[in-house]
Amino acid sequence: MTKKQGLKIVLFLLILGILFFPLLGIFQIPAEGDTLGIKKRYNEFYGEPENTWDCVMVGTSCVDREWIAPLAWKNYGMTVYAMNTDVQPLYLTTNVLTEVRKTQDIKLAVVDVRGIKMNSLRPDEVRIRRVTDCMKFSANQWEAVNKGIQFHKAYYSNEEVLEKLEKNKEEVPEPLDAVAMHVPFVKYHSRWESGLRKIDFVGTDTIESTMKGVYDFENTPFTVEEVNPTYVVTEQADLNELQTGILDEILQYGKETNLEILFIASPTQLSKKEQPEINAALAYLEEQGAKVINYNTEEMYEEIGINFSEDLYNRHHLNSRGAVKFTEYFSKYLNDTYHFPDKRGQEGYQEWDMAYENFVAFYEDGWVNKYTYVYPEQEGGSDEGDEEDEDSEDDKETGEAQEN
Repeated sequence: MTKKQGLKIVLFLLILGILFFPLLGIFQIPAEGDTLGIKKRYNEFYGEPENTWDCVMVGTSCVDREWIAPLAWKNYGMTVYAMNTDVQPLYLTTNVLTEVRKTQDIKLAVVDVRGIKMNSLRPDEVRIRRVTDCMKFSANQWEAVNKGIQFHKAYYSNEEVLEKLEKNKEEVPEPLDAVAMHVPFVKYHSRWESGLRKIDFVGTDTIESTMKGVYDFENTPFTVEEVNPTYVVTEQADLNELQTGILDEILQYGKETNLEILFIASPTQLSKKEQPEINAALAYLEEQGAKVINYNTEEMYEEIGINFSEDLYNRHHLNSRGAVKFTEYFSKYLNDTYHFPDKRGQEGYQEWDMAYENFVAFYEDGWVNKYTYVYPEQEGGSDEGDEEDEDSEDDKETGEAQEN
């Protein structure tokens, strides 16, 4: 082979790569159900002006359902953004924070610990992809994929998990396909047949966040389901090494990168089966010197003003009315505790003023034209709720996209 021929081959491969690489962003987890909102969230994040956030909130689906960023901005001039995904793997928290901090000089991270439950930690492929397929390709994204693959192995080697599978007569899932996890095209190359959406083609730096992450999926924010109040328990479960290891990693990340972290348990209805693991996680973190707040106590429900007959759209999620109540309460706490500078009226933050106007219009119109009532649950409610309910709800809302 001559030098000229070699140069032609290199040039051909370079051109092929330039043409092929954008397709990798198209053939990823399908934008269906709530996954559409997750992709939109990441696309908007990458389009956010740099170093304009004070704080980020991460965790499972309860986070963006409870937080109205434009309202906190209107009241205090703070910029606090939700970067959660449905059943967001808690073991990917540090990767999400690293991704955010590439462009945002945040002073605080709020981490919801609801994902510490062993059922929430179940490393289904779709749960991992909701994060990794929405990230831009980078060393951090590559590490997040590897972490998901390794955690899948560790989870299904855990004695507690294996015993539960045996009891339920279920098989241990096959290991994740490392190639397909790193190169989604391998899994989703046939998406031409099932159809693509506009958002699959839009560049990530071209989408403006019109409401700064407010949850707006169809009629859901304006749905009301009457649920029984949480029967609060104080019992604590025994956390296993997988669970404490995740919490330790987040704590260590905060110390090593000089990031203050506040751990919370978001206010919703929780069953007696769900609470012990969450209680134990908060107690463990507090023992390590972390700041924690459990919003699932009778005192907190009363202070926030949560009405279980009006403020939730299902057992585990606040509707927009409940979100306004929590945002009013939590934003005041953030303002009083962390003293973020008031940026209202400053150059470069006009988007936040517009986001508030957009939210007000969205909220007022929604409760008039999209209000949906769901008949009350059966008696027993939170006492008899199954620990898998929250996670199965989230997986259904995303349309089981991993099967497409």
